[in-house]
Amino acid sequence: MKILLTPFRLLPALAGLILLFSGCTTEPEPTAPANGGEGYRPVYLSYEELRNVTTEGPRSLKHPGKIYVRGTFLFINEPGEGIHIIDNHDPAKPRPMAFVNIRGNVDMAVKGDVLYADNATDLVALDITNPLRVQLLNRVENVFPYPSYPPQTGVRFECVDKTRGVVVGWEKTTLPDARCRR
Repeated sequence: MKILLTPFRLLPALAGLILLFSGCTTEPEPTAPANGGEGYRPVYLSYEELRNVTTEGPRSLKHPGKIYVRGTFLFINEPGEGIHIIDNHDPAKPRPMAFVNIRGNVDMAVKGDVLYADNATDLVALDITNPLRVQLLNRVENVFPYPSYPPQTGVRFECVDKTRGVVVGWEKTTLPDARCRR
């Protein structure tokens, strides 16, 4: 008995061949250089240092972030560093009053005399009744996710080791053996 190859019988075989060859590439997969290459290394801060929220003298604004207005005061975030407190009684001449050192800070909100801010992985509540002497009222630890990778994508980086502290930034450097990628 003779089997005829009709177009309908060839269709599945043809589709299989197309799928098989469409997965082939002519370019090799990029690999990490054998002796290292450029990537990102986490910058750690000990939990003890991180959780030391202090009020200091005023600093100049370098990379201002979010702004919150309460009465005649401006609260201006310096991402990753803390919050500037500015006396804005005279908007033509705002006066820097203090800087609240809150490492890993990105966001803030104010309700009444309490300023709520993230302190890397923690949430802190601060009494701002006296803007020159901000006091820590409460801390809730590990509310926010741990930063496990740099904000950039398509990069190599040194894997995070949580036992070394909390990641407060990333530095671009030459890495001999970066096992993590994003």
